Amino acid sequence: MDDEQCYYNETIAFFYNKSGKDLATEWNTVSKLVMGLGITVCIFIMLANLLVMVAIYKNRRFHFPIYYLMANLAAADFFAGLAYFYLMFNTGPNTRRLTVSTWLLRQGLIDTSLTASVANLLAIAIERHITVFRMQLHTRMSNRRVVVVIVIIWTMSIIMGAIPSVGWNCICDISTCSNMAPLYSNSYLGFWVIFNLLTFVVMVVLYAHIFMYVRQRTMRMSRHSSGQRRNRDTMMSLLKTVVIVLGAFIVCWTPGLVLLLLDVVCKDCNVLIFEKFFLLLAEFNSAMNPIIYSYRDKEMSVTFKQILCCQRQENVNGTIEGSDRSASSINHTVLSGAHHNDHSVV
Repeated sequence: MDDEQCYYNETIAFFYNKSGKDLATEWNTVSKLVMGLGITVCIFIMLANLLVMVAIYKNRRFHFPIYYLMANLAAADFFAGLAYFYLMFNTGPNTRRLTVSTWLLRQGLIDTSLTASVANLLAIAIERHITVFRMQLHTRMSNRRVVVVIVIIWTMSIIMGAIPSVGWNCICDISTCSNMAPLYSNSYLGFWVIFNLLTFVVMVVLYAHIFMYVRQRTMRMSRHSSGQRRNRDTMMSLLKTVVIVLGAFIVCWTPGLVLLLLDVVCKDCNVLIFEKFFLLLAEFNSAMNPIIYSYRDKEMSVTFKQILCCQRQENVNGTIEGSDRSASSINHTVLSGAHHNDHSVV
């Protein structure tokens, strides 16, 4: 299309007016509240995930594929914190100063970071599924394969975030613009929502399959061993972890995804009043991931304390009491009856 049909040189206010979305002229109480809370969450996200990455780098007991994936998840969430931090200083009245390209960059960073975080969650779920069903203490995935997986995750995430900037937008077709994202086309938003919902469904299926398998195996072991209480506790620990993982994802992502779907399919629905809060809620998922996937590991917690207190890591034989050597150890506990007090994430 020629320049007369496209609007690359128009202001952001032009697109907001066309979509019917208000563009703030000054900071009101709600905007200040959202910005203050958003910046606080961003700082926590970046510090918490940086701590996870440093801990995995420093502690040799974490030099296994599952922990490399967890470190990449932390890196994705750290990037999410940076992207949202950038958004906070380019929202509200500051949105008027953006050009078409900088607005697309702002949104693209958010899309890339959140896609990377979700993709990492899926990769961890797949790794846990493979490890549990092969009855391995550690996955046989080589470091090279882990690197390939990480490269695929980031390549896919960057592509997803860049798609609107390279053409899948409404700049040349104003009638297809979204209300929530005035430069995005409804078709792209629909695609992005469906992609994430399908990822969510796959994660649910994988973890449900893991839970059913471990529960059945625990029940069989209970009939032939005296460790019924410990096996029951192991099953409940797994159930608690699965509920936390899925619950956090549902609570943080479902409202935003439903809101985007309503924006695409229901033009009469007033979704804009919930936009900022649901975006902030989705960002909370990046803050919760370090807690769910890392803080439940006692040895990880000990490493955190050593880093924060500037202590040297002690050279000990075996694992620290009450901890697991890897995130695969819950499988090891169920299958071989090893004596551990806590179980890592599945």
